[in-house]
Amino acid sequence: MEKENHEIWREGVDIKKYPITVLPKETEVLIVGGGMAGITNAYLLSKIGKKVILLEKETLGGHVTSRTTGFLTPVIDTDPLKLIKQFGFENAKLILESHRNAVDEVEKIINTEKIECEFERCTNFIYANSESEEKYLIKLAEGYKKLGISAEFKKDNNLKFSKFGYIEMPNHAKFHAIKYLTELAKIAVKNGVIIAENTEVLNLNDKKDFVEVEIENTEVIKAKKVISATYVPFGQNKKISHLANLYREYVIEYKVHHGELLNGTYEDTLDPYNYFRIDNKGGFDRLIIGGADHLDVMKVDPNINFDSMIKYSQKLFGSVKLEEVRHWSGLMLETNDGLAFIGDYNHGNIFYIFGFSGNGMTYSYIAGKIFLDKILSVENPYSEVYRVIRKVSWLKRLFYIK
Repeated sequence: MEKENHEIWREGVDIKKYPITVLPKETEVLIVGGGMAGITNAYLLSKIGKKVILLEKETLGGHVTSRTTGFLTPVIDTDPLKLIKQFGFENAKLILESHRNAVDEVEKIINTEKIECEFERCTNFIYANSESEEKYLIKLAEGYKKLGISAEFKKDNNLKFSKFGYIEMPNHAKFHAIKYLTELAKIAVKNGVIIAENTEVLNLNDKKDFVEVEIENTEVIKAKKVISATYVPFGQNKKISHLANLYREYVIEYKVHHGELLNGTYEDTLDPYNYFRIDNKGGFDRLIIGGADHLDVMKVDPNINFDSMIKYSQKLFGSVKLEEVRHWSGLMLETNDGLAFIGDYNHGNIFYIFGFSGNGMTYSYIAGKIFLDKILSVENPYSEVYRVIRKVSWLKRLFYIK
């Protein structure tokens, strides 16, 4: 198998470079990490005139964001029944509401700033691979409805690749993550944000009234607040470092004949589950499919996982001709209770953002809005459920049965 190629979102995009510059010795907010979460925070803070410095060890969007499949979904990997069991009905409703609002707000930003990033509202389909899964899908649809998410179980010939039932969920979305991130960064810089790529942060020292940020060449920047927005958070407190595990996922891009599969996003209910998106590209359609997740500490031959994805795709789509364009793997940080951690630790000056699982595109906005409201001393309805110091319902998660 050929070498991995994750350049799908960077090809043909005019990506501005942000070389190392002379940095101020003090700032109001310093952001560590130039992925979707870091750039979203920088943009939102720039809109209220805050002095912000963003430091990226390599290049903007060059790590996890460049390997995304670009789903914008109001639901998360944890199914609604498990969500209610773990967190209670009201909190479960808040969680999904936060993601639904995030999709809406990202769309507003795109429209307001006139960002061309292939944003498209679409239908999400959750499909069954067997008759036994159909029964589960009926319960799943009812769970989503209870939590305010539109979901209808159907069994017809609408999905040509499956003879089993499926859930139809409108008002999901998909976009080109790097085009969005690139334009958001340009706007933030116009608003006064300082971005420096290829600048490594070495250490964070919380001094109660401010944070000393040690960077390369023994420089130190004094920041009132720091946002740790690297995917595996930099400078995270040892007391919270055990709360998430790193997984690796495998993705293949195919070219298929136009109209063979419905435009939209898809997922099944297997464990690990599979997911894909169909994009109309003019003379052909693009299929991006991912799955075969495993703990990253398990060092396995990636060809085995890509082969399993190929076999799954061939079996699922049957007579549909699949022409592989490229394949790649990416990392996914899964927390022990399935929710991201967003907030400070013990009222400190370092704001942590980590554990996005498969929902980084919406969590990035949620985290940005929570931090923005904190800076403005405004109550945020979602800050409590995502807070860093919370009880993890181990038993409820461990013994949940579909």
